[in-house]
Amino acid sequence: MKKLTKGYIKNRASQWINELIENAIEMEREDNLRLEKRYISLILDISRHYKIRIPNKRYICKNCKSYLIPGKNAIVRIRKGRIIIKCMRCGNIKRFKI
Repeated sequence: MKKLTKGYIKNRASQWINELIENAIEMEREDNLRLEKRYISLILDISRHYKIRIPNKRYICKNCKSYLIPGKNAIVRIRKGRIIIKCMRCGNIKRFKI
C-alpha cells in the first residue's frame, strides 16, 4: 500500500478548502444560511487540523461565521488608509491596513 506524503495531504486539504469556499459563496447567494455556516465551520476545522492558511480569510466573519460578499451582506469602506468591512448580519467590524 502506498504511503501518503505530507505534501500530498496538505495539497488535497487546500483543494477541499477551495471547494468548500466556492460552495459557501453559492449558499450565500441562495440564502441557505445553515449550509453556508456548516461549510465555513468545515473550512476552519480543516485549516486548523492541517495547518493551512485560508485564502481570503478576511471575508469570513468571526462572529456569525458567514462568508462576506461586498454589497450583499457586507459593507466595505476605505478610510484613513484602512479597509473596513462590516457584516450586515451581526454588525461585526473588521479593519485592515492597506
